[in-house]
Amino acid sequence: MRLIRPILPALAALALGCAARSADGPYASVTAAAVWQDNVTNATAGDGVLGAFSLGSTGDLTWLTAVDFSTMLSTGLAADVDLCPNFSGLDSLMVGPRVGLRHKFGLGPYAPVAFLGLEADGHAFRDAARSNADGALVAEVSQRLNEAVQVVVDARLCTYAANHAVYSGSYTHLGAKLNWDLNETWRVSATGGWRDGDVVAEYAAARTPFGWGPIDTGAYHYTGDAELVQTFSEPFIAYRTKAPTWSGGAAVSPAIGRHTSLALQYTRMRTTAYDTYVDNVYSLSIVHHF
Repeated sequence: MRLIRPILPALAALALGCAARSADGPYASVTAAAVWQDNVTNATAGDGVLGAFSLGSTGDLTWLTAVDFSTMLSTGLAADVDLCPNFSGLDSLMVGPRVGLRHKFGLGPYAPVAFLGLEADGHAFRDAARSNADGALVAEVSQRLNEAVQVVVDARLCTYAANHAVYSGSYTHLGAKLNWDLNETWRVSATGGWRDGDVVAEYAAARTPFGWGPIDTGAYHYTGDAELVQTFSEPFIAYRTKAPTWSGGAAVSPAIGRHTSLALQYTRMRTTAYDTYVDNVYSLSIVHHF
């Protein structure tokens, strides 16, 4: 935690300092989303699988500064609020700065574009043990194949430190997205991803002569940190381990205005640790650019 927290004010000062120079902006966007997860606890069937509905809103401000003819410096701030009616301990507030460089390799709409950036966020949860600070190195390459089809590949290296060690860790993520514009109104997308690093699985707990323990004895094979949590409607034990997660999904996004679009998205995530668990995520969001 001591290594990550100083990143927040330093990166915020850099972002605001760059924005105060001769930058264009701010450019703003706001997203509101309703999300359903059918396995928010990352448990296996019969061991405490709980679904949860959440409402969220994300906003960001971005300033752009030309470095040269093909390179743009972007700085900004992002904020996010999530409310979970099912489990109020998952209510959260996030805020953090961003800074990055975007470079276009050539002229015209079909030239590839690369982005490299830094992000830092502070997350405050109602369940204080989950509150954390994180820092991430992000990269992205996008290529338009023709007027209708675009391919985007992204990567992220992230480390985060929470108030309780069970919710701390690091991970690597690689993802790909295919966007297909059917016409000026409709866009369909397909996504795929791989994540490897620390994950938390939360199992329903029962009191034993030796204290609280998971109802699934296989959970004892987790070798990382563990904590008894009261986030849910009954006692759960949270375990941290390292495991890969594969994901895939699809989205439909119609434009409903000049600067506004809807997005209906489905993502399926499968994580294989000692146990294997699946989380299906459904979301409906609206995005407006000012």
